[in-house]
Amino acid sequence: MTRTRGTSSHLDSVSRREEDCDGKQEQESGYVTIQQAARRCSVSDKTIQRAIRAGTLPARYPQPNRCEIALRDLDTFLPGHVQTATPQRLAEQVSGHVQAETEQRVAALEQRVEQLEHLVAQLLDRPAGTKRGSRAKARERTTGPLPQQFVSLLVFAERHCVPEAKVQTHAEMGLLPVKRGEWTEGDGTVVTLALDAKGRHAFYRLYRGVPPFLECKLCPHDHQDRVSGHR
Repeated sequence: MTRTRGTSSHLDSVSRREEDCDGKQEQESGYVTIQQAARRCSVSDKTIQRAIRAGTLPARYPQPNRCEIALRDLDTFLPGHVQTATPQRLAEQVSGHVQAETEQRVAALEQRVEQLEHLVAQLLDRPAGTKRGSRAKARERTTGPLPQQFVSLLVFAERHCVPEAKVQTHAEMGLLPVKRGEWTEGDGTVVTLALDAKGRHAFYRLYRGVPPFLECKLCPHDHQDRVSGHR
């Protein structure tokens, strides 16, 4: 019994000296072996090896048959710290996913901008016919002699036997499209309400068949209507 206790005491002393030596080497180099890392974390060697293969525990290989782990990396793997490493990796994955999605959206927006620029260029290159029509409409005089394409509303109503008060009321209500201004006829008569070709056709459609409406030779005043017959 005495010999056995002595042998056990000797082995414990040797083990402590080895651990003290390992600890000294760890502090000096900043790296530990797989076995030393397993002892520090109170896990098996296989657990450390699996973590290295999974990429959750960085390691270096100074020699083909020697694997070393930095103490600073091992601290994140110690019990109680394992959960802090996983969210970090997840955050990196999410960040990469967000970046890829953002790049896709930017590419789609750039394509949309190119399409809009192309559309604007097409609109700018269009013939100026529409613009000329708008300018011609803007050039319609509201004073001076009555334009040739217009006819006095009151004169037009008189020739078709429609009461003056009725056409003025319908003009104010917007039922009859009229041109407003302050023109003068050849005899000096002031005209404030006039009809163009569109207005004359609308006049016919509004009052035809309503006595005492009287048709003229230019009715129904379509697009071939000329004002000369009413002068």
